[in-house]
Amino acid sequence: FKYEGTLDKFVGDEIIALFGAPVAMEHAEVKAVQCALDMMQVLSEFNRVRVSEGQNEIKIGIGTNTGMVVTGAIGSSRARQYTAIGDAMNTTARLCGVAQSGQIILSEATFKKVQGQIAAVPLPPVRLKGKADELRIYNAVGTRDRRSPGENTRPA
Repeated sequence: FKYEGTLDKFVGDEIIALFGAPVAMEHAEVKAVQCALDMMQVLSEFNRVRVSEGQNEIKIGIGTNTGMVVTGAIGSSRARQYTAIGDAMNTTARLCGVAQSGQIILSEATFKKVQGQIAAVPLPPVRLKGKADELRIYNAVGTRDRRSPGENTRPA
């Protein structure tokens, strides 16, 4: 909520959040990736405590994508809920499956929107179910320092 995202739903151990829906917003992609970077930072701090208490770390990977979706109250007359559907949502879900522990995977569409503000490392292209072509992906590693475009900050 800090970054004005909309919590769509929980699916198993996934959190689905939307940025730019139901209301369009400027810099939605940047806000989404900053949210993901913060999530990784907070999780890192939480895991330090868990490990110090003899517990296992919690490991997550995050997938982000940019594209057109259909949003609204979707379902039947007996059960409806606000959600987003469409190819962009399917691609995002598949990117979550590609993300390894600690990674924030950006689709090429998202990377193009954030590259001036977010530092990211290109990864080998992936072939996703339902896609004819391989998809270029990137791992977000931090924010770009606006005072010095070559400088990056990385989450711990």
